Amino acid sequence: MPEFSEERANQLVNTFSMIPIIIYIGVAILLSVVAVMSLIESIFEIVLMMTTMQWETGIVNVIYSILFTVIIIELFETVTVYLKTKKVPVRALLIAALTALIRHLIVVNISETEIYNYIGISIVMAVLIAGIYLLKEDIHTGNLRI
Repeated sequence: MPEFSEERANQLVNTFSMIPIIIYIGVAILLSVVAVMSLIESIFEIVLMMTTMQWETGIVNVIYSILFTVIIIELFETVTVYLKTKKVPVRALLIAALTALIRHLIVVNISETEIYNYIGISIVMAVLIAGIYLLKEDIHTGNLRI
């Protein structure tokens, strides 16, 4: 088996280290497309609410789609920070998770849900909020400031 020179080994490592970056760029492009589509859906939900005059369900649908857009933006921010710093901003992921949980709570029908589900959701929310509070992280650099 031929031995690699140090220069050749470094070239291989550099080549293989580009693969995650290319994948992250693809994910960023896809998240951008989904964010634009989600924003358009939010606008359609507002127009639908105005034309049908169904305010209760319309407002819930608008908030639901806007929060989905916010989640996508948080994920996009996570990818862009990773591309800049090579660090994953954990706090941004926790914020996206908390937003998703709040989005879920807005739509859940209270009369059809068991109390144990709300206890579990409350525990998860408390953990996420504690994590967000404890991880004082600069969202633009990904550096923790504990």
